[in-house]
Amino acid sequence: MLEEKTKKETVLNTLFECREESLYALTEKDKERIATLTKDTDSYEKLFSIIEELPHTQEDLENIRNSLDSYIDRINIIGAYENENFYKIRIF
Repeated sequence: MLEEKTKKETVLNTLFECREESLYALTEKDKERIATLTKDTDSYEKLFSIIEELPHTQEDLENIRNSLDSYIDRINIIGAYENENFYKIRIF
């Protein structure tokens, strides 16, 4: 029984290792999906642009906070998408 379990684990590990590289390579479909998921979020470049134009008013500080929140959401969305793909590949 233990030997059979070890064989199954070895086969699963081998299958996973064969597909492991595809976890880190984003396909065109992945890039399109990420673009769709993050379309309403700010980019890092926009954040820098806002900071550069800061005359240090309360409204500008609020814009920075909102942009930072949006940028963090963007990073979280991308990370969640990549993690979902990882687990789907790992399971299958």
